[in-house]
Amino acid sequence: MGSVLMLIAYDKVKSKVLGYIIPIWEVTGTFGVFWVVVVDFSFPSILIPAAHIYAVAIMLFLILIVSRNASIVFGEYIIKEGWLDEKILYRLYSISTLALSIVVMVILSSIIGGKGVDLISAQLNLGSWLSSGGSYAFIIGVLLIGVGLSPVFYDLKALRAVALPATILGVVVSILSFYLYMPSLLSSYIAIPVILTILVPVLFNLEKTYSLVTNKLFFAIVSVVIVFSLNFLVYPSAFGKTLAVDSITTSGPMAQAFFYITVIGGFILAAMVTVYLFAVKKESAARTPAV
Repeated sequence: MGSVLMLIAYDKVKSKVLGYIIPIWEVTGTFGVFWVVVVDFSFPSILIPAAHIYAVAIMLFLILIVSRNASIVFGEYIIKEGWLDEKILYRLYSISTLALSIVVMVILSSIIGGKGVDLISAQLNLGSWLSSGGSYAFIIGVLLIGVGLSPVFYDLKALRAVALPATILGVVVSILSFYLYMPSLLSSYIAIPVILTILVPVLFNLEKTYSLVTNKLFFAIVSVVIVFSLNFLVYPSAFGKTLAVDSITTSGPMAQAFFYITVIGGFILAAMVTVYLFAVKKESAARTPAV
């Protein structure tokens, strides 16, 4: 969300957005490690085949995240020294982040719809993935929702008019992507993420609920519920309903270890996010000009 804003209106949004980009190191690293460990415990039998299927995507992901992080490093250094325009570097950050997001969306959409994935040969055929209209709709829908919700997350009243129409359009295109992949993916559970996603910009446009929806804790809780409810559109199968998720899920003694790691890791992550939000508040206050 921040990347889109930084590309289209850097000068107008930097005081709001940069505060969330700069103090991001430990949260990103902790979340990344936590995610890898959780996936390792959750689906151990699929890790090696998945590494073959998404080898190129993983390589691109790593290259882009290095580019993204490098731009933050240089951006911080240049802010202090002033020997190069920071706008160029943060736009590089934005481009890298958007490209990285698209790589992730390719992976997620292929897991949902199964397009381009051959589980027997453990390969991803990008041409086959591109041949599906659902693939394009998936990415466009996510980007539109990102544009719609970004003014809410970053508390940008000036972009109120964009929030609701962009979000609604993004939701419609996302529903279309599921239908194009496989109509049976559209179960009654779709109502939960649809209503909650549209509700966010609606509350953002009402004065009485504006402060509630721009609260980061409220936004995070609603986002978690939305993402969790989306799982049920795919579960109990994946890759276009060709692979039973329970057949690759960890069981036995490992399941108990997985539970403990999830609880402990979740606590650590929550603590890091808390520290991160305090850092954001301090950084934003430092960047906001005195009246």
